[in-house]
Amino acid sequence: DLTERITICAATSQRQQEAEKLSSEADVLVVVGGKNSSNTQKLFEICKKECNNTHYIQTAEDLDTNWFLTADRVGVTGGASTPNIIIEEVLHHVRRIRTIIK
Repeated sequence: DLTERITICAATSQRQQEAEKLSSEADVLVVVGGKNSSNTQKLFEICKKECNNTHYIQTAEDLDTNWFLTADRVGVTGGASTPNIIIEEVLHHVRRIRTIIK
């Protein structure tokens, strides 16, 4: 009789809780990470439940200006394995897009 255990590290659990809170307060939520990352996929699913306007991207080039046209509050989060430099690049592009459309 095998019992399956589902375990996640504390950092992943905390990131998921923070992403859930962020997505509940955002008009648009961008989740950054590799398409094959199960961690990022789970973050996307959590965020999508709270914010219908949630998008899963790999790089800043995947951003669509139309996502932000009516948004007041934008959230960005990334999977545990997503390099900070990629998240920072996405944040930079989101800020630039929002400056242009306002």
